[in-house]
Amino acid sequence: MKKFSAILLSVTMLFTMLLAGCGQKETSSTGDSAEKPAAGKEEMTELNFYMMNSPVNDFDRVMKKANEIIGKEINAKLNLILVDSSTYAEKMNLMINSGDDWDLSFTANWGGINFFENAAKGAYADLTDLLPKYAPQTYSRIPQGLWEGVKVNGKIYGLVNYQQWGTAKREGFKFRSDLVEETGFDWKALKGKPTIEALDKIGPFLGDALAKHQGMIGFETSSIESLFASNPLLWNMESVGDTSIPGWINLDNPDKVINQFETEEFKKYTEMMRDWFVKGYVRKDGATVKDTSPDRKAAKFVAEKTGSWPDSIEYPGNPDASNMSMTKSAGNAPAVTVSTTRTMIPAGAASTAAIAINSDSKHIEKALQLVELLNTNDDLYKLITLGEEGVDYKYDENGKFTMIEGKYNFNFNEWQLGQSYSPNFTRTNYDKNKDGEIQQATQKLIYEADKTAEISPVTGFVFDPTPVKTQVANCAAVTSEMIPALSSGSVDPAKTLPEFLKRLKTAGVDDIIKEKQAQYDAWKAKK
Repeated sequence: MKKFSAILLSVTMLFTMLLAGCGQKETSSTGDSAEKPAAGKEEMTELNFYMMNSPVNDFDRVMKKANEIIGKEINAKLNLILVDSSTYAEKMNLMINSGDDWDLSFTANWGGINFFENAAKGAYADLTDLLPKYAPQTYSRIPQGLWEGVKVNGKIYGLVNYQQWGTAKREGFKFRSDLVEETGFDWKALKGKPTIEALDKIGPFLGDALAKHQGMIGFETSSIESLFASNPLLWNMESVGDTSIPGWINLDNPDKVINQFETEEFKKYTEMMRDWFVKGYVRKDGATVKDTSPDRKAAKFVAEKTGSWPDSIEYPGNPDASNMSMTKSAGNAPAVTVSTTRTMIPAGAASTAAIAINSDSKHIEKALQLVELLNTNDDLYKLITLGEEGVDYKYDENGKFTMIEGKYNFNFNEWQLGQSYSPNFTRTNYDKNKDGEIQQATQKLIYEADKTAEISPVTGFVFDPTPVKTQVANCAAVTSEMIPALSSGSVDPAKTLPEFLKRLKTAGVDDIIKEKQAQYDAWKAKK
């Protein structure tokens, strides 16, 4: 593989609730159960698949059983390599640039993983013709428009990890329902409100709740996730190309590319986060902490950003929205949700979670067969993502799904491994009771919405950063340094925001906006 020059882009992540912890060494498992091929039989293929995840208990036990299925079905062995989320993008880009040996990897348009850049440079295999042949169900069972979102120059370079909760997005907020009742917070009044207006109403609720529960955290902030920079839809905007590169559009004026950090929305957001920081509504180390999943699992958050919908107003009793993130099995953090945005399939929906195959892999067809197996063999998929029933999880006397403490736990990262969606909704841990029936009904509603939701005006556009690669790299250095502090409230925006905007100007942000506008206009003219 050619050596690629790295363009290190800073970005904040869209699904921080799903991030793994940082600091651990990578782990891998092939399982060692696959037998040597008999005489005359095709030699078993070993496939290296890289993804983000924290260490997983009993990983080798489960992967051994998984490889029994994989070996039997496609005569292959899966070496699933887990890399800490804080170093994953850097590691994968380094491996790509160095021409290292790998077969499959989780890829995305965020977190510095650089799906479009790597695809454009030839790091990922062209799957356009191979996909329908070697992974026909993976290709056919999801909305066809999603494949446009993983194309570069008309070619497919990623396998969309379509999830049971659908692709159409409606952003909003989630609140501890017990604290809502305790404080009398009118959370329903936030429905459909602009984000700044919603945050303005949320602030007093955080203060009231924290006054009575001082060990909790009001709202989640981290160095990885920015409520603004990671979530354009929350601000009625959409990124033009990769979210991490400055240059968005306002959905009410979709023809003009703007610097989103110069908007009044960003200014007001930083001011509000500063106010919350001073009042103690967010954690003091929000600008540096990478992994907030321990706090989620410990049910410490009073409120959080969510993409869960239908929400608790539209669909009361929806079990998917009934607990704070990562706390469902604990049952100790009941929640209500409210959506505030339009319903839209974002341009980056398909590339938010996908699998790429190395263009230099010697086993491209076999890798596609593996993805097809992961996406269609429910037993295999549930084994890797949930473990073994009765050993790692169980259903109690009321039919409620429960993880068994201390056993195998895939850390909510099934979205990186493949498609959790299937036409009959058979690939996930629905409760075996009335709640489970409601969940499945909700998922069917969401899947139908995917067929009718508003489509992002930027869908299909791919920004080529080559003409401004120096400016992109310079701006990336500025945003990676300053966005976490501004987004967490740990600095005073009255002083820091003008400095940030000035440094972006010096780094060449206006050149990027101009280039994006030119490419965007040319793309629209050809449609």
